[in-house]
Amino acid sequence: MVNTVTSRDIQDIVSKLSSDKAKSREEGIKLLNAWLEEGQRSVEFCRYVGEKTARLKPDEIPHSETWPFLVTLLTKCVSLEISVSKKRLPKLNFAKTLRIVVQRAEDAKFSGKDMPLLPVVKLLFNHVWDVLKDTPSFQSEYGTILRHLLAVRSYRFHMRKRVYCCLVLLYMEKIEISLKEKSDSQINPREEVFRCISTLHSLLENPPGGFPDSLQEDIVKGFIEIFSYVRDEGKISRKLIECINIYLLKDGPNLGSKSLEIHDALHHFVFRCWMTTRDRGLKDSLVLYARLQLNLTRDFADGSSLLEQLQDVLGKELDQMSSWTFNLPWKDTTRDDKCGSLSSSQCGLMELAALVFYRACLNTPIASSSEKRLRREHVVVQIRERLSRGKWPWHAAFCYLIHNYYGRIKKDLLIYWFEGICASFERIINDANMEHSYEGLLWTLRSLQGLSLMLWFPVPALQTSSELSSTFNGVETGWRTIWNCVIGGLPTFSTFTAVVDAALRLLRNIILNDKMNAYLVPQDLWDLRLLKRVPSISVLCFISCYFSRKGYQGDLRDALYLRQNLLRAVLAVPFWKVCYIILLYVVR
Repeated sequence: MVNTVTSRDIQDIVSKLSSDKAKSREEGIKLLNAWLEEGQRSVEFCRYVGEKTARLKPDEIPHSETWPFLVTLLTKCVSLEISVSKKRLPKLNFAKTLRIVVQRAEDAKFSGKDMPLLPVVKLLFNHVWDVLKDTPSFQSEYGTILRHLLAVRSYRFHMRKRVYCCLVLLYMEKIEISLKEKSDSQINPREEVFRCISTLHSLLENPPGGFPDSLQEDIVKGFIEIFSYVRDEGKISRKLIECINIYLLKDGPNLGSKSLEIHDALHHFVFRCWMTTRDRGLKDSLVLYARLQLNLTRDFADGSSLLEQLQDVLGKELDQMSSWTFNLPWKDTTRDDKCGSLSSSQCGLMELAALVFYRACLNTPIASSSEKRLRREHVVVQIRERLSRGKWPWHAAFCYLIHNYYGRIKKDLLIYWFEGICASFERIINDANMEHSYEGLLWTLRSLQGLSLMLWFPVPALQTSSELSSTFNGVETGWRTIWNCVIGGLPTFSTFTAVVDAALRLLRNIILNDKMNAYLVPQDLWDLRLLKRVPSISVLCFISCYFSRKGYQGDLRDALYLRQNLLRAVLAVPFWKVCYIILLYVVR
């Protein structure tokens, strides 16, 4: 049977912990731990103290049966234990008990009140600093306490700036010393180093307000020193990159050129691991780091070297990713849903590639034919060449580029890239059909979808310049080529849903911009199975756009034939499915 906790039980614990005798305090710690052990006994104890704490009024001094009082009492016990143990290590049980009490006090199951430790949190932060600076053996337990308190927004604002600065520098020094010892082949507990880095990350993520100006230079210098000892990839280096990322996020705009000083210390490690690591977490952190640094160095001339480094490594990575294709057996749609989808890591990479390409293309003229054999291939030409090859990673990055920066990219660059795709589009379709690998074609269609929203011109008037007229004619010819290739190739890839949907969306966009009703669908296309079965949203949109064009004078037999097929398809499914399809169509 579980004993119910009473006020006398609490007073016994308080009496022993308040004693001047070390032995009595140890007995008090043991008695308290007996109540805090897992099980129903612990639940009853924590619930009792939590309820008493919840009844405290805002201006009331915490009494002996509340969490703030117990925490204050335990901090005094720890301080006394440290003071009497000059010739030996202080007993770890004191620190462990304080850590458990703090965690139980904040546990929503028991607290009964938000921020139950608010009355003593300032004292607790001061105590943590006083202990950590002189008692390394308590580092693990007190690091956990510190991370726990920092996670509560209202708590961290009660930490004094001086205490915060001292804790940040203390942990940076501990990490540097630990990594230096590792490089000297001395004993270095790996888990202890990782916990130190985790605590530093919590400190950088949760400052008590802004970062003090006096701390900025010391943090930058600390990171530079730390990374002079980082050689290998692993969870330690990954967590260190996360520390830098969170600092750049929090204080980056105030760093000025100091962010480049950090990069100078990191770039060898970053670009060495970029292409070789198999740690997805590390790679994601490196991608985020690169994006942060690019955004912070946009106004500095020295940032051009970072841009060139990223352009080089991203070009290699996108080329390497081109071999990661989905080779689908003919008429095998079991992996069709995976075709064209990106993981969160790949999305982050494409966002970075788009940013790098945009920055590299700013104020850059297109190279003439005599300049294309430069020692270093320019990014504008490089993008066109890879797009012309139908490489899916380059088209994915291009989709992000035109989606994120469409209003800031020069139209002549878009036309230049569009012409490259048009010249190779028929070959891209043929290669996809021959290899039964449709990833490249799918992303090429998506690229063209994006361009179809931007590369349309009004019908040239008589006074239009010959140069503009020539440009218009070139773009119009390109879209006619795309239309004919998609219409001709649609029967060959009609079993792959993602590719068909992308193709029909592209055709729909072309139709919407067709002011002359110049784009016509041949009779045999309406016989395709995809137009006879239950229509998808993309099919419905394509058909509605095609037959609702203003001034359309097409063959009425096409319309009648198609409507018959649609009617048969609709009547072949239950009524609720028809309603659902029509509803989606109306909404979109």
